[in-house]
Order: sequence, then C-alpha cells, then structure tokens
Amino acid sequence: MSTTIYKNMLLLEGEDLRLRRDGFLAVDSGIIVEAGTGYTGDGIDMTDAIVLPSFVNAHTHLADHCLKDAAVGLPTAVAVSPPDGIKYRGLAALSQEELVDSLRAALREMVSCGIAACGEFREGGATGVAALRAAVTDLPIRAVCFGDATVLPADASYEGQIEAVLETAEGIGIGDIARYTDDQITQLAQRYGRSGPQLAVHTAETQDAQSACRARWGESEVARILAASPDLLIHMTCPDPSDFEAVAKAGTPIVCCSRTNALLADGLPPIDRYHTLGIPLAMGTDNMMFTSPDMFREMDWFSRSARAARRRADAIDSRSVIRYATAGGARALGLHEDLGSLEPGKAACFVALDARSINLRGTHNVHDAIVHRAGLQDIVSVVAWGSEVIDRRNR
Repeated sequence: MSTTIYKNMLLLEGEDLRLRRDGFLAVDSGIIVEAGTGYTGDGIDMTDAIVLPSFVNAHTHLADHCLKDAAVGLPTAVAVSPPDGIKYRGLAALSQEELVDSLRAALREMVSCGIAACGEFREGGATGVAALRAAVTDLPIRAVCFGDATVLPADASYEGQIEAVLETAEGIGIGDIARYTDDQITQLAQRYGRSGPQLAVHTAETQDAQSACRARWGESEVARILAASPDLLIHMTCPDPSDFEAVAKAGTPIVCCSRTNALLADGLPPIDRYHTLGIPLAMGTDNMMFTSPDMFREMDWFSRSARAARRRADAIDSRSVIRYATAGGARALGLHEDLGSLEPGKAACFVALDARSINLRGTHNVHDAIVHRAGLQDIVSVVAWGSEVIDRRNR
C-alpha cells in the first residue's frame, strides 16, 4: 500500500490538540502512521490550512431530518414526546423506504459538516435499527446505534423487542427512566451496565421529567439510573444539587445538547459545573427537526454559555471545548481507539479550514478562532476514514 502525505499545515496534534506549525500527517490504508513537523518530500500541500480532528456528534435523532422546523415554538412534551408528539406522528407516517431516505439524507449532511461518527438514538425497535443500518451503507461515517423498543417496559413484549434490537445495535437507549420499576432498573444493571451492550439514557432533560420521577419514586432521574451503571447520560439539563457529585463520583460521561435544549426552553446544561468537576463531556446536536448538525455552532454555544453561567471569562478554555467535540465524543461512544485525535494508529479523519478566510484571517489564537469564529463555510477539505469527501482547495 502507498502512503499519502498531507503536509504544510497548522496541525492540532494529539488529544491535547497542541498546535504544530509546518505539520504533516502520513496516511496508509486509511490509518495515520506518522504525525509531526518539517516534512519536505512530496505530498498533498495543505498550505494555509488549519487541520483538526473530525467531529463526533455524540447524540442525534436523525430520522427527524424530514421534519425540519416542524415544531419550533412548542414545548418538549408537544413536540417530541411519545406517542403523540409531532415528531412521533410524523415518523409513523413514513414508509420504511422514506425512513431510510430521511436517515441517509441526515447522515450525508453530517458528513458535509466534518462529522465522522454519531451516537444515534433510534426509535422504532428492530425495524428502526434496520433502517439506520441500510441508510449508513457505503457512507464515510460511523453510526453507533442505541435502539429503543416500540412499547413501554411494562409491556409483555418489551424484553423480546430489546433482544431483537440488540442483534444489530451497539446498545439500548432509554428516554424516560421514570417508567422503569426498581426491579427493571436492577435488571438493566445486571444485563447492560458497563458489562456488554451500551446503555445510554436521556436524563434530567426537563424539570417536568425530574419532578415526575421524584413524585413517583422519591429520587431524581439521575439517582435512579446511576444504580444501573449507565455508559452515557444524555442532556443533564436540569440536575438536582445532589446529582453533580454523584455523576462526578461515577465518572459517567455526559452528552450536552445546548442548542436544542435552549430552543425547547428546557434550559441550559450547567456545563461550567460539569467541566470544573472533571466529568467526561461530549456534545450532541440532538433532533434534526430543531438543530442543524453543525458542530462549530455547537462549540460556540457550549463555550459562551459555560462562561456566561459562571460569569467568568476563564470558566472554560477553547482547547477543552474542541476536545469535547472530538475526543470526548469518541470516548463517550467507545470509539476512542479509532477516532478523536490526530496521531499514529488513529483513523485518518480530519477537517481542514482555510486560515486565510475572512473569518479566520488575522487570528491571534487558533483554538479560540475554531470555537468562536469558524464555520462550515471555512471548510476546504474533509477526510473521513481515509477518503477525501470534500475538496475545495485551490491547487
């Protein structure tokens, strides 16, 4: 196999995203085999490009692509709650072919945004998972699937549906932990919690959900699900005061979806507290019906809201924000051996930005510029899993 060299770049190398001027990447069979500086041989000239790892969108609902902007201005319960929310009624009206088409369109849009992997909450039981697998075929993106049953946990067919989901999904996704009894949570812990298929749970997404769980079970959604040792907590927009230390002690990753939470008026996740406590963080753009899969926008919102909440300009740093959008997502989805950073042994997945663009020209800090100024219009190249899928460079 021949080695491809990408040279003369501003390279954000390794998981610490250290800036390397005159950087290069050597790629063989889709894998980075060398990274460094000072290469002077033949290769693909990336002069004036800032190269960072591809993004990992750690929480998505992709089928909503066909329902873009169908419920803006409506509360969460009306817009996306099963079984009668606008989202569920819209998806129920789709044929299997239309569902696959919607998912594939969403995946293609994410590829164009420099996203190499996503964590997809797939409704519809085994049929929904099958649609995702059909949609992602031949696309340069990896979809980690958290499947859900079409019935509630109390239904006699629930366990059978979950078993069918797990034949092809990486894990199961839970939307409302209050619907699970204590015995069912114990079963989750025994069967899934960090010992096999991944368990990802929508948790503390809204105040109403937290209140309903406390009223029924006497404790928060977070306290209940931590007993099952989940692999991933989604949203965490409205935690109880006691939830912070509990999650920090457990070390469970949180995926924040700031823009969607804000648009639905559920609040903003307390990112500054999670960051200060050292809780592993990742970002997701959530429902396609509300939010574009633009991780530049997500990083900008993430950074500004964290600083505003603490009323401290140094509450978070841009290098950490980029890491949460790349390596943080890869770790949250169990993809960190392949993705999340640009270093030998990782897949060749990266985004190149034009440092001469009107947005980025004249910056004094590359990391800050990526988080607060860069946008999709600045992308000149995307390499996904070793293949160049976008090339807008002037050669």
